[in-house]
Amino acid sequence: MSREREALLSFKADLLDPSSRLSSWQGEYCCQWKGVGCSDKTGHVIKLNLRNTDTPGYPMLNYDNTHDSNNCLILSRDEMGSSLAALQHLRYLDLSYNDFNGSNIPVSLGSLKNLRYLSLSSSTFSGRIPFELGNLSNLQYLDVGCGSAENLLYALDLAWLSRLQLLSYLDLSGVDLTDVRLDWVHMVNMLASLRVLRLASCGLTSTMSASSKSNLTHLQVLDLSSNSFNTSLKYKWFWDLTSLKELHLSSCSWHGSIPEELGNMTSLQVIEFSANDLVGLIPSNLENLCNLEVMYFGLNNIHASIGDFMDRLPRCSWSIIQVLSVELNGMTGKLPIWIGNMTSLGALLANENAITGTIPLGVGSLRNLVELDFGSNKLSGVLTKEHFSGLLNLRSLDLSYNSLKLVIEPNWVPPFRLFSLVLDSCRLGPHFPKWLKWQTDINYLDPGNANMDDVIPDWFWVTFSCASDLILSGNKLHGSLPANLQHMSARSIDLRSNNLTGQFPWLPINISCLDLSSNSFSGSLLSEIKAPLLQTLLLANNQITGTIPSSMCQLTGLLELDLSGNNLTGDVMQCWKESDNNSSMLSANSADQFGSNMVGLALSNNDLSGEFPNFLQSASGLRNLDLSYNRFSGTLPEWLPEKMPSLKMFIVRSNMFSGHIPKNLTCLENLHYLDMARNNISGTIWSLINLKAMRVVILEAHYIVEDSDLQKSIPVTTKGQTRDYNFIIYDLVVNLDLSCNSLTGQIPEEISLLIGLTNLNLSGNQLIGKIPNEIGDLKYLESLDLSYNELSGEIPSGFSALTSLSHLNLSYNNLSGMIPSGPQLQVLDNLNYTYIGNPGLCGYPLSKNCSTSTTDADQSAGHEDADHVVPLYLGMGIGFVVGLWTVFCTMLTRRAWVIAFFQIIDKLYDEVYVRVAISWARMTEKTSDNTT
Repeated sequence: MSREREALLSFKADLLDPSSRLSSWQGEYCCQWKGVGCSDKTGHVIKLNLRNTDTPGYPMLNYDNTHDSNNCLILSRDEMGSSLAALQHLRYLDLSYNDFNGSNIPVSLGSLKNLRYLSLSSSTFSGRIPFELGNLSNLQYLDVGCGSAENLLYALDLAWLSRLQLLSYLDLSGVDLTDVRLDWVHMVNMLASLRVLRLASCGLTSTMSASSKSNLTHLQVLDLSSNSFNTSLKYKWFWDLTSLKELHLSSCSWHGSIPEELGNMTSLQVIEFSANDLVGLIPSNLENLCNLEVMYFGLNNIHASIGDFMDRLPRCSWSIIQVLSVELNGMTGKLPIWIGNMTSLGALLANENAITGTIPLGVGSLRNLVELDFGSNKLSGVLTKEHFSGLLNLRSLDLSYNSLKLVIEPNWVPPFRLFSLVLDSCRLGPHFPKWLKWQTDINYLDPGNANMDDVIPDWFWVTFSCASDLILSGNKLHGSLPANLQHMSARSIDLRSNNLTGQFPWLPINISCLDLSSNSFSGSLLSEIKAPLLQTLLLANNQITGTIPSSMCQLTGLLELDLSGNNLTGDVMQCWKESDNNSSMLSANSADQFGSNMVGLALSNNDLSGEFPNFLQSASGLRNLDLSYNRFSGTLPEWLPEKMPSLKMFIVRSNMFSGHIPKNLTCLENLHYLDMARNNISGTIWSLINLKAMRVVILEAHYIVEDSDLQKSIPVTTKGQTRDYNFIIYDLVVNLDLSCNSLTGQIPEEISLLIGLTNLNLSGNQLIGKIPNEIGDLKYLESLDLSYNELSGEIPSGFSALTSLSHLNLSYNNLSGMIPSGPQLQVLDNLNYTYIGNPGLCGYPLSKNCSTSTTDADQSAGHEDADHVVPLYLGMGIGFVVGLWTVFCTMLTRRAWVIAFFQIIDKLYDEVYVRVAISWARMTEKTSDNTT
């Protein structure tokens, strides 16, 4: 039909076809074109299947990573045309897994009245789903799902669904239904023929229905996963659907226990309850669920014994269960011995629990097992070849982070060919395991921290030449690497924390991540680093010498570069200059982009010199910069906040930078770690009010944690020491260190606004004035050092409120007065040295008592009191003389009084004399007796 042929060619004209999938679309006989099907009777086009078949398969059990996204058709214009409307006899239309560039679903599709099958799944359509699709009264299959939570499509109501009475398959996954005005449960309940209903990631919040009884008596698959129902699973309408074969309820914020009604759904083959807040064991009445094949219960809060949980699985299904997932549940106890009876098991996932005991030998008889994950538990014991003897189909094995020891004969030949092997923290050593030689299909290998004290054998680089990820970190591997690794296909190689020696090798051409840090590599870096895809290069803590080669500046895709802890010399800028001057125009333009993608740069602990690296002006996304312990000089640039607005950690400690602190440096709103200590920086401390990241209390760091991050560390100088902080928690350290410079002026009062500070060090400067009174507001401060300045006045009483403080140094200033008291101030470390060099201070813990010391106020009061002493004693003397002469004069006028006075004196004298004589005689008599 020429009209239909022209419609197809018009549709093709709007598409980009990078893989030439439509190369057969030429000539007059369109029924022979790829993807086009015609009726044998009429010749009309009745089928158009342009589905992109190069899509990822089942992620758990599929280990073929050949997905090619470039095989999709791409719409070359903003909106898809209406040319397909000419295909009025079309019954089958599949455009799924292509790229329609965010265009709207054409309203004209609603005119294809003969359509039985319509799939637009995951083809990046956007906008409102046209209600005209309700005109397709013959439609039996409708899939407009996004396949994810992208929510590019939306619907305001689902009333149009009621006209699709023949519909047996409906997939609206990823379609935004938050604004659906009518009861969505009631709408789908009207589709009595429905067998499959998928509404995952639709923004649904309610499962209530106005309908008293469900009409979905033929429903076999229900998928409501990744919505936010946030309620109990009890009393839901879907528990009456006893015909269900698949029930997908993961990531829905369900809470409470799993209802007993689950035991009535005897047709169930797939149960997916993972990633909720469910508690307790599965119901005990599942004995009739004999068709169970797949069970997902991972990422809940079951916190039960793994043995008790598995004992509740229906015995009649033991031999047919294919997938059992209970990871991340806090499960305890031992694995059941009968686990070998689950003969159809293809995937057993029990990682990240607290399972104890040994791995039963029965695991080795699971011939159909494809994936086994017991990682991150408390398993112990010895594994021998008998534990693996029957695992003929095993493709993925994870036993990491347990206390397991593999004792396997060197000549053992495994019955499996693994795709992924993770044995981190298992004991394999001391010798390198020879049985790995047979794992030629390995894509991901991780025997890190496995107690291997050996050389890496030559066969390793051949056997794993096609592997994508190789992780051998944290062992005691020694010897050197092959001089040339360009034959490798690896994207990531991690050999950090070993004892490897030799020179830096030629790298695999496709490598994106290389970590050789904490070894003993020596010599200089290659003059030419041919790794254009390199994103992460970590060479810290080796013995590499020479200069940074100009080829380094050609690595424009670098995200993270760590060359710290080596013996590198020269000007860092020379790398950029040589690359710019000596390369071709294309390379020179690339050199101009060096650092533009960088998020982390560490060059500390070398002997590098020159000025502040100018190429960092293009590093707008840089978050961490460490240039400490080098010989950089000159002034710090003014362009830092403008060119590097994302900077979170800025360390230039122990260099020779001079000049003032750039005024706008404190405008780095994301900066939470600033260390400029031990330079020649002068001037005053500018306003700190714009350091917004330091004004926020960070109580918890949020990361997507990768295994490699657990062993990364960053040096942090605090409490008078330099410590390595785990990469995951360093974001909790809020640091301001300007010590050992030549700063003058006063401590800014707004420093008290930086309430997130955990470490403040302004020591070794020439700061004057008083310590701000509001410093007590820094309640999360753990270390405070203001020593070796010229600060004066009293220590603010607010110091008593620093309840997190564990290190304080105020020594060698001009502070005076009483030292504040407080529970935390009494238990500081180095308490004897905290206040030394301040002669005006008194009180605990100093021996100087404030009651006997004289402060300025006390001396002033003393001088004031001394002015009244002379008149006081003069008045007392005159009064005594006048009183005494008054008595004498009175006695002279009356002779009788004089005689009486002296008689009293004589009588008193006689009485006293007699008493003394008697006492003396008694004492003499006792002494004589004792002598005898």
